Amino acid sequence: MSSENPRSPRINSALRVKYRGETVRLIGKVLEASSKTAKLEASDKGQVQVVLKPGLDEPLNPESYIEVIGRVNDDLSIKEYNHLAIREPFDLETYDLAVQLWQRYPNIF
Repeated sequence: MSSENPRSPRINSALRVKYRGETVRLIGKVLEASSKTAKLEASDKGQVQVVLKPGLDEPLNPESYIEVIGRVNDDLSIKEYNHLAIREPFDLETYDLAVQLWQRYPNIF
């Protein structure tokens, strides 16, 4: 795998500590958002601070769901590289089961 296209594991809030300094994917519900940061509720119900990339076209709507692709900082916040809107309704509880499976069997995914 080239360093230009790093593998980005799917995580929940508790798994951030395992991936400090690495690129990850996290799906969460937007709890609060400003032009610079967002607070998400992750699939395991933990809260995650996201440092948004500059120049966000549209503000994030509270209660919406997004997938954040970004790097886990030392303080366990995530520095966003990009994000995708997730269609609602989205079942975070079921998604958390998928995250746990990904952790157990990463070669399958």
